[in-house]
Amino acid sequence: MDYAHKIHRRREAGRYRRRRLGALLVAAILALAFHAAGGAGADPEPVTYTVAPGDTLWDIAAANTAAWDDPRPKVELIRQANDLSGSTIRPGMQLEVPAA
Repeated sequence: MDYAHKIHRRREAGRYRRRRLGALLVAAILALAFHAAGGAGADPEPVTYTVAPGDTLWDIAAANTAAWDDPRPKVELIRQANDLSGSTIRPGMQLEVPAA
């Protein structure tokens, strides 16, 4: 085997390795994308909350809302999810607190 033939085989081996690494990288990126998109369409489950003495709808909504968000829409969602006509709640009541 002459020197030129050895260099050619090394170049081919290197090219083959780079192609395998590229294919592996593409497969990993696709797998990660499919994994991340898997839960995108699923709605989060509501949380069941037992009302404690002194609780208000505002307190419950504020506790289940991000600090930078306004809890007023969450108060209305809780009222609608539990068929509450007003804002009166009693200790021991089981409230469904929507996740969104």
